[in-house]
Amino acid sequence: MAILLKVKWVEKTDQIEPHRRIQHIGGDSRQLQWKHSHADAIQYIERKQFEYYIERSPRPVRLDVARTPDGKKYLTTQTEPESFQLLLDLPQFPAASQSQF
Repeated sequence: MAILLKVKWVEKTDQIEPHRRIQHIGGDSRQLQWKHSHADAIQYIERKQFEYYIERSPRPVRLDVARTPDGKKYLTTQTEPESFQLLLDLPQFPAASQSQF
């Protein structure tokens, strides 16, 4: 059974293509801050180790893995497979975010 994590922050790159702009996602769970690379998050979803979601009104939106036309994997939202904006709109990581799991 996968561990459910709420994504609160992102770390972006300066890439032009929206699906390549997310470098890390992260959040906190009780007293532990977590930060996963884009590639690791994709593997965790595919292996069903973690499930990620973004808090959206009226209900949470789950992250999923999609593919570009040339076959590259990227994170997207389950409700809007072609939209990267929900992830890109999240705030940047807080400066104190150092712990990982």
